[in-house]
Amino acid sequence: MKGKWLIAGIAIILGILSIRQLSYTWYTNKIECEAFENSRDEAHEQIVLDSLANDTLDLGIISYNYRDAKNKEIKLGLDLRGGISVILQVQVRDLLESLADHSENPIFVEALNSADIKQRSQGNRAYVDIFFDEFERIRAEKGQQNLRYASADLFGNRQNASFIEFNESDESVKDKIKKDIDAKIGTAYQVISSRINRFGVVEPVIQRLGGSGDGRILVEMPGEKNKDRIKNLLQSTAKLEFWKVEANNPQVNSYFATLNPQSLGIKTDVQSLQGIIQPAMEGNSLFSVATKDTAIVNEILNSPGLKANMPSNIRNYKYYWGHKPVDTRNTGAVGTFLSLYALSGDQQNAPLLPGDVIDQATGERNAGSISNEPIVTMKMNPEGAQRWSRITEENVGNSIAIVLDNMVYSAPNINEKISGGNSQISGNFTLEEARDLANILQAGSLPASSKIVQLEEVGPSLGQEAINSSLIAFAAVFILILVWMVFYYSRAGIYADIAVTVNILFLLGLMVGLFGATLSLPGIAGIILTLGMAIDANIIINERVKDELFQGKSLKEAISIAYSWKGAISAIVDGHVTSILTAAILLMVGKGPVQGFAITLLIGLFCSLFTAIFLTKLFIDRRLEKGKNVEFFTSITKNWFQGLNVDFMAKRKMFYIISTVVSLACIAIIFVRGFDMGVDFEGGRTYTIRFEQPVNANEIRTTLEQTLTDDDGTTTAPTVKIFGPSNQVKVTTKLKANEESTAVDEEIKQKIYEGVKSFLPNGYSYEDFSKDETEIGIMSVVKVGPTIADDTTRASILAVILALIGVGIYILIRFKWQYGVGIVVGALHDVIVILGLFAAFHGILPFNLEIDQAFIAAILTVIGYSINDSVIIFDRIREYLGLYPKMPFDELINKSTNNTLSRTMNTSISMFLVVLIIFIFGGETIKGFMFAMLIGVIVGTYSSIYISSQIMYDLTKKQEAKKLQAHKD
Repeated sequence: MKGKWLIAGIAIILGILSIRQLSYTWYTNKIECEAFENSRDEAHEQIVLDSLANDTLDLGIISYNYRDAKNKEIKLGLDLRGGISVILQVQVRDLLESLADHSENPIFVEALNSADIKQRSQGNRAYVDIFFDEFERIRAEKGQQNLRYASADLFGNRQNASFIEFNESDESVKDKIKKDIDAKIGTAYQVISSRINRFGVVEPVIQRLGGSGDGRILVEMPGEKNKDRIKNLLQSTAKLEFWKVEANNPQVNSYFATLNPQSLGIKTDVQSLQGIIQPAMEGNSLFSVATKDTAIVNEILNSPGLKANMPSNIRNYKYYWGHKPVDTRNTGAVGTFLSLYALSGDQQNAPLLPGDVIDQATGERNAGSISNEPIVTMKMNPEGAQRWSRITEENVGNSIAIVLDNMVYSAPNINEKISGGNSQISGNFTLEEARDLANILQAGSLPASSKIVQLEEVGPSLGQEAINSSLIAFAAVFILILVWMVFYYSRAGIYADIAVTVNILFLLGLMVGLFGATLSLPGIAGIILTLGMAIDANIIINERVKDELFQGKSLKEAISIAYSWKGAISAIVDGHVTSILTAAILLMVGKGPVQGFAITLLIGLFCSLFTAIFLTKLFIDRRLEKGKNVEFFTSITKNWFQGLNVDFMAKRKMFYIISTVVSLACIAIIFVRGFDMGVDFEGGRTYTIRFEQPVNANEIRTTLEQTLTDDDGTTTAPTVKIFGPSNQVKVTTKLKANEESTAVDEEIKQKIYEGVKSFLPNGYSYEDFSKDETEIGIMSVVKVGPTIADDTTRASILAVILALIGVGIYILIRFKWQYGVGIVVGALHDVIVILGLFAAFHGILPFNLEIDQAFIAAILTVIGYSINDSVIIFDRIREYLGLYPKMPFDELINKSTNNTLSRTMNTSISMFLVVLIIFIFGGETIKGFMFAMLIGVIVGTYSSIYISSQIMYDLTKKQEAKKLQAHKD
């Protein structure tokens, strides 16, 4: 073998680098286990870990400490480690409104409203581009072509005079607006990055999604437990303002106390607010309201008729809630209450002082107070200090409210003039919250509000279970493969096992070291499927050696032919390239975990080519050079699948009929039953909830229907399914799917708790139910906004189409168009059957068959597998066309199919067992994925034998018959 030293050198270098890279993970786990064993509790564990962090592992060529290793260990995804992942959407509408100085031009407002709607169906386009299209359409419809973007009541206002000129062309203004918005989205990205970095999350992922003008930002924080804290940190715009508090205003109190909500057209049984308001529980507020009744007050405050009914002297006040419920344990009140404040500003009804005057902010305890309460200390710039001095002097004896994002954090009394620009925020928050607030103020405000359009929360308990089940599945699959290969191929099987083991070592080392990839549950599935592909490559080579041996070739001749391009190598390369194309398309158009699966599969496929082709040949050559024999079969398996002479072509019309009937039946089932669409495609919120005892999904659905009601009393029927064990369910609801605030998230979680409360242990509180580390209660949450759902649907359809087109083009280049048609038709048949079975059995089988992103990954993997099977047969057909030019074409196809049947069946059986083990042991979250793969292995094997070759034959037989006749003549 030429270049054997080069091959050995590459393998040794990659092996050493991979072992070194994986040693970091081994060492961090070792130190963390020692810390756990030597600690009393979680707090003490961190102290012990800190004491061990500087210990150094010194093995001569390898030397590092825990802190170094921690930065280089295998990064675990959310599904394995727990944590939170969100996609934030910076509200470009807010930016446009701000640039237009909140213009009330009817065409401008209508264009914005229309763009909001159109973005649902055009989620892959930037909002600003949709707005421009809608503005120009509406402008033309209303005959207002003279209305230019540079008009004074649009973007040509005084605040934009520095960069938009009067009567500037529309195209020029559009270009400037796009650049300004992109810059502000960049600012939002920087602000969020600064907040997260100050927060102290280990290994956060923060990246912009989409192209220029796309306001989406991905934030992932594996291992983080405090979900609510992070959501508040991300969504706060940090709009800080100072307002005067109108406390104890008799007109305000009298007006609200006697107000009848029904007089404003609000549907409620409440006749007067006097029945729901309580005396002020926070100093200087108007009154307090139980949190369950705040919805009624909010409807009143947002009512169009409210201002018209108000006395003129209180009409322009701002009415803001306190930022946090009041602690009522010492008041005698029952429940939690929020306080409402009445605030006034300057003569222009603007805040007395904006928050951009803050230079520094620090969260700390107030050492000067007896209670040592947490406070935020702020220092203003010189201009702010001067204005603050004047404001406090004018308001001695009054209260000034410090308002962040329209919520009152504190409203201290002003006892004297405050000079020097220093101020404090004190109130109902913890030291951690004080530090977070200071972090937000220090990092700066967002240029526009942002909303969470996709959210995923995974509890650490569920993550650990995923790790355990994945390790069991991997170990079982690995042992099965090692034993099977030795049983079937004897010593050649041992070499294949070494190649597969080295393949996994290289794969993990490259994933972590070179690509810095994060290992997720779909990624583990990709590793296990890589095992199957690696075994397939070795099977193809070993089967070709056996074929040549049975034809009378010597061992050296058989090995030489098998490892040549005309032997097994072209088939291996063709099969791998089609799978690489499929994985590459998944990487380009997939999202999140699907991308993790794709990159794992891509690295594994390239490693498989190296280990199967070069490494095994190196071992075989070294043994032959020593004059020793290499066995490629055992006495038991020697004649398996040999000497077969099945006439596949004679039955092709029968199989056409069977395949057509099955496909039509599947299509009919799809139309009749439809699919169980996951939250990825439909939007909404999904909660995985675990109970102490087994539960009935229908009973839980019935109770949740009573609590999951909208503000107007409309019931939003949830979907409830047993998810894994009988004491665990998955609840999906579309209630308020378009509302993205943290308050709404909390409201729906509370409604779910009320709905399942009767199934929980006695006295199990909402706090127990929703806390981060729990064995009973909410284990994970996924929230997907409608725009993201529509985006995912388009991307998934595009992925399948691109996969078929890409593979079809490759087959066209490597073979002929008839082969490409046969392969594509076979792959479509497999996809239809899988879709049909998912439609037929969802809600019947005892596991979830949701159509989600993981399912799309499975479909594309099945396409690659099916095509790979067909390519092996086509490769042999092409070879035999050169060897047997006078053989009738149907006989040649039969001969090719029979001679590759050993490989086809061996690979299919191996792959089926691999997938079956993952299906059994791999955890509930990938059961649907693996079920699709199980079907795919069966129908993929069927279509490669009974569909693809037959269709190719019927498209080619006249041409081949003419060639055969020419040879006879």
